[in-house]
Amino acid sequence: MRGSLLALALGNSLLWALYLLLTRHVVSGAALNAWAYTLVQLLSAGLILLWLGRRAAGSWLELLSPWTVGYAFIRVAINGATAASVVWLAVTQSTLLSTVSVLIGAGSGWWLTRHPPARRDWPGLALLAAGIVAFALALTPEGWHGLAWLVISESLAVTGSWMISYHPRNRLSDLAQRSRFTGEILVAASLALIVVWSVLGFCGVVTSPWASAGDAFGRYELWLYATLAGLVFRAPGTWLGFWTINHTGVQTYLIALAAMPFFAIALEGAAAHLGWVAPPHLSFAEWIAAGVILVATAWLIAGRLKAGAAP
Repeated sequence: MRGSLLALALGNSLLWALYLLLTRHVVSGAALNAWAYTLVQLLSAGLILLWLGRRAAGSWLELLSPWTVGYAFIRVAINGATAASVVWLAVTQSTLLSTVSVLIGAGSGWWLTRHPPARRDWPGLALLAAGIVAFALALTPEGWHGLAWLVISESLAVTGSWMISYHPRNRLSDLAQRSRFTGEILVAASLALIVVWSVLGFCGVVTSPWASAGDAFGRYELWLYATLAGLVFRAPGTWLGFWTINHTGVQTYLIALAAMPFFAIALEGAAAHLGWVAPPHLSFAEWIAAGVILVATAWLIAGRLKAGAAP
Protein backbone atom coordinates (compact mmCIF):
# COMPACT_ATOMS: atom_id res chain seq x y z
CA MET A 1 0.00 0.00 0.00
CA ARG A 2 1.27 3.45 -0.84
CA GLY A 3 1.99 5.64 2.13
CA SER A 4 -0.50 8.25 0.88
CA LEU A 5 -3.35 5.73 0.91
CA LEU A 6 -2.46 4.63 4.42
CA ALA A 7 -2.25 8.27 5.55
CA LEU A 8 -5.74 8.95 4.19
CA ALA A 9 -7.17 5.82 5.82
CA LEU A 10 -5.59 6.71 9.17
CA GLY A 11 -6.69 10.32 8.73
CA ASN A 12 -10.25 9.07 8.41
CA SER A 13 -9.82 7.14 11.67
CA LEU A 14 -8.54 10.30 13.37
CA LEU A 15 -11.54 12.24 12.02
CA TRP A 16 -13.97 9.71 13.53
CA ALA A 17 -12.07 9.73 16.83
CA LEU A 18 -12.42 13.50 17.03
CA TYR A 19 -16.08 13.20 16.10
CA LEU A 20 -16.61 10.67 18.88
CA LEU A 21 -15.01 12.91 21.49
CA LEU A 22 -16.94 16.01 20.46
CA THR A 23 -20.21 14.10 20.17
CA ARG A 24 -19.84 12.74 23.69
CA HIS A 25 -19.08 16.22 24.98
CA VAL A 26 -21.88 17.93 23.05
CA VAL A 27 -24.68 15.38 23.44
CA SER A 28 -24.11 14.82 27.14
CA GLY A 29 -23.23 18.43 27.94
CA ALA A 30 -26.20 19.92 26.11
CA ALA A 31 -28.53 16.99 26.96
CA LEU A 32 -29.56 16.59 23.33
CA ASN A 33 -31.86 13.87 22.07
CA ALA A 34 -29.44 11.29 20.62
CA TRP A 35 -31.92 10.06 17.99
CA ALA A 36 -32.65 13.56 16.72
CA TYR A 37 -28.95 14.47 16.81
CA THR A 38 -28.08 11.47 14.62
CA LEU A 39 -30.96 12.07 12.22
CA VAL A 40 -30.13 15.74 11.60
CA GLN A 41 -26.49 14.78 11.17
CA LEU A 42 -27.26 12.17 8.52
CA LEU A 43 -29.68 14.44 6.70
CA SER A 44 -27.38 17.49 6.63
CA ALA A 45 -24.42 15.37 5.52
CA GLY A 46 -26.46 13.71 2.80
CA LEU A 47 -27.88 16.98 1.48
CA ILE A 48 -24.48 18.69 1.24
CA LEU A 49 -23.05 15.71 -0.65
CA LEU A 50 -26.04 15.68 -2.99
CA TRP A 51 -25.42 19.38 -3.61
CA LEU A 52 -21.74 18.71 -4.33
CA GLY A 53 -22.76 15.95 -6.73
CA ARG A 54 -25.55 17.98 -8.34
CA ARG A 55 -23.93 17.82 -11.79
CA ALA A 56 -24.04 14.03 -11.79
CA ALA A 57 -26.88 12.33 -13.59
CA GLY A 58 -29.26 10.48 -11.32
CA SER A 59 -32.79 9.99 -10.12
CA TRP A 60 -34.41 10.45 -6.72
CA LEU A 61 -35.85 6.98 -7.25
CA GLU A 62 -32.41 5.65 -6.31
CA LEU A 63 -33.40 6.40 -2.70
CA LEU A 64 -36.04 3.67 -3.02
CA SER A 65 -33.88 1.01 -4.66
CA PRO A 66 -33.79 -2.24 -2.65
CA TRP A 67 -30.01 -1.96 -2.16
CA THR A 68 -30.20 1.61 -0.83
CA VAL A 69 -33.15 0.87 1.44
CA GLY A 70 -31.49 -2.29 2.75
CA TYR A 71 -28.21 -0.51 3.44
CA ALA A 72 -30.04 2.39 5.10
CA PHE A 73 -31.79 0.09 7.57
CA ILE A 74 -28.50 -1.70 8.26
CA ARG A 75 -27.01 1.68 9.23
CA VAL A 76 -29.93 2.29 11.59
CA ALA A 77 -29.49 -1.18 13.11
CA ILE A 78 -25.77 -0.47 13.61
CA ASN A 79 -26.56 2.77 15.46
CA GLY A 80 -29.15 0.99 17.60
CA ALA A 81 -26.86 -1.92 18.51
CA THR A 82 -24.00 0.46 19.31
CA ALA A 83 -26.26 2.55 21.51
CA ALA A 84 -27.40 -0.62 23.28
CA SER A 85 -23.79 -1.70 23.88
CA VAL A 86 -22.84 1.51 25.71
CA VAL A 87 -25.62 0.89 28.22
CA TRP A 88 -23.28 -1.72 29.74
CA LEU A 89 -19.91 -0.57 28.40
CA ALA A 90 -18.00 2.66 28.82
CA VAL A 91 -17.31 4.41 25.51
CA THR A 92 -13.57 3.69 25.80
CA GLN A 93 -14.29 0.01 26.36
CA SER A 94 -16.68 -0.01 23.43
CA THR A 95 -14.22 1.55 21.00
CA LEU A 96 -11.41 -0.84 21.97
CA LEU A 97 -13.64 -3.89 21.65
CA SER A 98 -14.94 -2.63 18.30
CA THR A 99 -11.62 -3.75 16.81
CA VAL A 100 -13.28 -7.17 16.67
CA SER A 101 -14.48 -5.91 13.26
CA VAL A 102 -11.01 -6.71 11.90
CA LEU A 103 -11.45 -10.37 12.88
CA ILE A 104 -14.99 -10.44 11.51
CA GLY A 105 -13.75 -8.83 8.31
CA ALA A 106 -10.95 -11.38 7.93
CA GLY A 107 -13.37 -14.28 8.43
CA SER A 108 -16.05 -12.90 6.14
CA GLY A 109 -13.46 -12.01 3.49
CA TRP A 110 -12.14 -15.57 3.58
CA TRP A 111 -15.68 -16.86 3.09
CA LEU A 112 -16.56 -14.41 0.30
CA THR A 113 -13.34 -14.56 -1.70
CA ARG A 114 -12.27 -18.12 -0.81
CA HIS A 115 -8.83 -16.70 -0.01
CA PRO A 116 -7.49 -16.92 3.55
CA PRO A 117 -5.74 -13.92 5.12
CA ALA A 118 -2.16 -13.42 3.99
CA ARG A 119 0.51 -15.17 6.05
CA ARG A 120 1.86 -11.80 7.18
CA ASP A 121 -1.52 -11.03 8.79
CA TRP A 122 -1.89 -14.18 10.88
CA PRO A 123 0.39 -13.11 13.79
CA GLY A 124 -1.39 -9.76 14.01
CA LEU A 125 -4.85 -11.35 13.84
CA ALA A 126 -3.90 -13.88 16.52
CA LEU A 127 -2.52 -11.14 18.76
CA LEU A 128 -5.63 -9.02 18.18
CA ALA A 129 -7.88 -11.96 19.11
CA ALA A 130 -5.83 -12.53 22.27
CA GLY A 131 -6.12 -8.86 23.25
CA ILE A 132 -9.88 -8.79 22.69
CA VAL A 133 -10.39 -12.00 24.67
CA ALA A 134 -8.23 -10.66 27.50
CA PHE A 135 -10.21 -7.41 27.49
CA ALA A 136 -13.50 -9.28 27.50
CA LEU A 137 -12.41 -11.43 30.45
CA ALA A 138 -11.70 -8.25 32.42
CA LEU A 139 -15.28 -7.03 31.96
CA THR A 140 -17.94 -7.26 34.62
CA PRO A 141 -20.76 -9.78 34.02
CA GLU A 142 -22.96 -6.88 32.90
CA GLY A 143 -20.28 -5.87 30.42
CA TRP A 144 -20.82 -9.10 28.51
CA HIS A 145 -24.30 -7.88 27.55
CA GLY A 146 -22.68 -4.83 26.00
CA LEU A 147 -20.10 -7.01 24.26
CA ALA A 148 -22.86 -9.10 22.68
CA TRP A 149 -24.54 -5.98 21.29
CA LEU A 150 -21.18 -4.70 20.08
CA VAL A 151 -20.46 -7.91 18.17
CA ILE A 152 -23.86 -7.54 16.49
CA SER A 153 -23.07 -3.91 15.64
CA GLU A 154 -19.65 -4.70 14.19
CA SER A 155 -20.96 -7.69 12.24
CA LEU A 156 -23.53 -5.42 10.61
CA ALA A 157 -20.87 -2.76 9.98
CA VAL A 158 -18.65 -5.29 8.21
CA THR A 159 -21.66 -6.46 6.18
CA GLY A 160 -22.27 -2.87 5.14
CA SER A 161 -18.61 -2.43 4.18
CA TRP A 162 -18.76 -5.45 1.87
CA MET A 163 -21.98 -4.11 0.35
CA ILE A 164 -20.23 -0.82 -0.40
CA SER A 165 -17.19 -2.66 -1.76
CA TYR A 166 -19.22 -4.59 -4.32
CA HIS A 167 -21.50 -1.74 -5.39
CA PRO A 168 -20.55 -0.55 -8.90
CA ARG A 169 -21.30 3.10 -8.11
CA ASN A 170 -18.62 3.09 -5.41
CA ARG A 171 -16.07 2.18 -8.07
CA LEU A 172 -16.69 5.27 -10.17
CA SER A 173 -13.84 7.76 -10.52
CA ASP A 174 -16.04 10.81 -11.12
CA LEU A 175 -16.15 12.87 -7.93
CA ALA A 176 -19.65 14.21 -8.56
CA GLN A 177 -21.02 10.71 -9.08
CA ARG A 178 -19.33 9.47 -5.91
CA SER A 179 -20.68 12.43 -3.93
CA ARG A 180 -24.19 11.83 -5.20
CA PHE A 181 -23.97 8.13 -4.36
CA THR A 182 -22.78 8.82 -0.82
CA GLY A 183 -25.35 11.58 -0.34
CA GLU A 184 -28.20 9.33 -1.42
CA ILE A 185 -27.16 6.70 1.12
CA LEU A 186 -26.98 9.22 3.98
CA VAL A 187 -30.36 10.76 3.15
CA ALA A 188 -31.87 7.27 2.87
CA ALA A 189 -30.38 6.39 6.27
CA SER A 190 -31.97 9.50 7.82
CA LEU A 191 -35.35 8.51 6.38
CA ALA A 192 -34.94 4.95 7.65
CA LEU A 193 -34.07 6.31 11.08
CA ILE A 194 -37.23 8.41 11.35
CA VAL A 195 -39.31 5.39 10.26
CA VAL A 196 -37.74 3.11 12.88
CA TRP A 197 -37.94 5.82 15.55
CA SER A 198 -41.62 6.41 14.78
CA VAL A 199 -42.42 2.69 14.93
CA LEU A 200 -40.57 2.27 18.23
CA GLY A 201 -42.33 5.35 19.57
CA PHE A 202 -45.71 3.97 18.54
CA CYS A 203 -44.87 0.71 20.35
CA GLY A 204 -43.89 2.64 23.48
CA VAL A 205 -40.24 1.57 23.42
CA VAL A 206 -38.95 5.16 23.18
CA THR A 207 -40.51 8.61 23.15
CA SER A 208 -41.98 9.19 19.71
CA PRO A 209 -40.49 12.00 17.63
CA TRP A 210 -44.06 13.17 17.09
CA ALA A 211 -44.99 13.26 20.79
CA SER A 212 -46.17 16.72 21.83
CA ALA A 213 -44.05 16.60 24.98
CA GLY A 214 -41.06 15.00 23.31
CA ASP A 215 -39.62 18.22 21.88
CA ALA A 216 -37.09 16.13 19.95
CA PHE A 217 -36.30 18.78 17.35
CA GLY A 218 -37.36 21.93 19.18
CA ARG A 219 -33.96 23.18 20.36
CA TYR A 220 -31.76 25.38 18.24
CA GLU A 221 -28.63 23.81 19.81
CA LEU A 222 -29.62 20.49 18.29
CA TRP A 223 -29.85 21.92 14.78
CA LEU A 224 -26.62 23.88 15.20
CA TYR A 225 -24.46 21.09 16.64
CA ALA A 226 -25.94 18.28 14.54
CA THR A 227 -25.68 20.21 11.29
CA LEU A 228 -22.07 21.14 12.01
CA ALA A 229 -21.28 17.52 12.90
CA GLY A 230 -22.90 16.38 9.67
CA LEU A 231 -20.97 18.86 7.53
CA VAL A 232 -17.61 18.65 9.29
CA PHE A 233 -17.46 14.97 10.24
CA ARG A 234 -20.23 12.76 8.86
CA ALA A 235 -20.11 13.89 5.23
CA PRO A 236 -16.31 13.83 4.71
CA GLY A 237 -15.88 10.78 6.96
CA THR A 238 -18.44 8.71 5.06
CA TRP A 239 -17.20 9.86 1.65
CA LEU A 240 -13.58 9.12 2.56
CA GLY A 241 -14.55 5.79 4.09
CA PHE A 242 -16.25 4.67 0.86
CA TRP A 243 -13.29 5.93 -1.14
CA THR A 244 -10.87 4.01 1.12
CA ILE A 245 -12.86 0.79 0.74
CA ASN A 246 -12.67 1.16 -3.04
CA HIS A 247 -8.93 1.86 -3.16
CA THR A 248 -7.59 -0.40 -0.40
CA GLY A 249 -10.19 -3.11 0.14
CA VAL A 250 -12.49 -3.85 3.05
CA GLN A 251 -9.94 -5.54 5.28
CA THR A 252 -7.38 -2.76 4.99
CA TYR A 253 -10.10 -0.20 5.66
CA LEU A 254 -11.07 -2.07 8.83
CA ILE A 255 -7.45 -2.38 9.94
CA ALA A 256 -6.90 1.37 9.54
CA LEU A 257 -10.15 2.03 11.40
CA ALA A 258 -8.84 -0.13 14.27
CA ALA A 259 -6.44 2.71 15.06
CA MET A 260 -9.43 4.93 15.91
CA PRO A 261 -9.72 3.82 19.59
CA PHE A 262 -6.13 4.83 20.25
CA PHE A 263 -6.59 8.20 18.59
CA ALA A 264 -9.72 8.58 20.74
CA ILE A 265 -7.86 7.67 23.95
CA ALA A 266 -5.10 10.16 23.14
CA LEU A 267 -7.59 12.92 22.32
CA GLU A 268 -9.66 12.13 25.39
CA GLY A 269 -6.55 12.22 27.58
CA ALA A 270 -5.57 15.61 26.17
CA ALA A 271 -9.10 16.95 26.66
CA ALA A 272 -9.16 15.60 30.21
CA HIS A 273 -5.85 17.34 30.93
CA LEU A 274 -7.49 20.60 29.86
CA GLY A 275 -10.46 19.86 32.11
CA TRP A 276 -12.98 19.47 29.30
CA VAL A 277 -13.97 15.83 29.91
CA ALA A 278 -13.38 13.12 32.48
CA PRO A 279 -10.20 11.09 31.83
CA PRO A 280 -10.56 7.61 30.28
CA HIS A 281 -10.91 5.01 33.03
CA LEU A 282 -9.78 1.42 32.52
CA SER A 283 -8.67 -1.22 34.96
CA PHE A 284 -5.05 -2.39 34.96
CA ALA A 285 -6.03 -5.60 33.15
CA GLU A 286 -7.92 -3.59 30.52
CA TRP A 287 -4.91 -1.33 29.92
CA ILE A 288 -2.73 -4.40 29.37
CA ALA A 289 -5.27 -5.85 26.94
CA ALA A 290 -5.49 -2.47 25.19
CA GLY A 291 -1.71 -2.54 24.78
CA VAL A 292 -1.93 -5.96 23.13
CA ILE A 293 -4.64 -4.68 20.77
CA LEU A 294 -2.45 -1.67 19.91
CA VAL A 295 0.55 -3.87 19.08
CA ALA A 296 -1.65 -6.11 16.92
CA THR A 297 -3.07 -3.11 15.08
CA ALA A 298 0.41 -1.71 14.46
CA TRP A 299 1.55 -5.12 13.15
CA LEU A 300 -1.35 -5.32 10.70
CA ILE A 301 -0.89 -1.74 9.50
CA ALA A 302 2.85 -2.24 9.01
CA GLY A 303 2.21 -5.45 7.09
CA ARG A 304 -0.19 -3.68 4.75
CA LEU A 305 2.22 -0.82 4.21
CA LYS A 306 5.04 -3.19 3.26
CA ALA A 307 3.21 -5.69 1.12
CA GLY A 308 0.31 -3.70 -0.37
CA ALA A 309 -3.37 -3.92 0.39
CA ALA A 310 -5.23 -7.17 -0.08
CA PRO A 311 -8.89 -7.21 -1.05
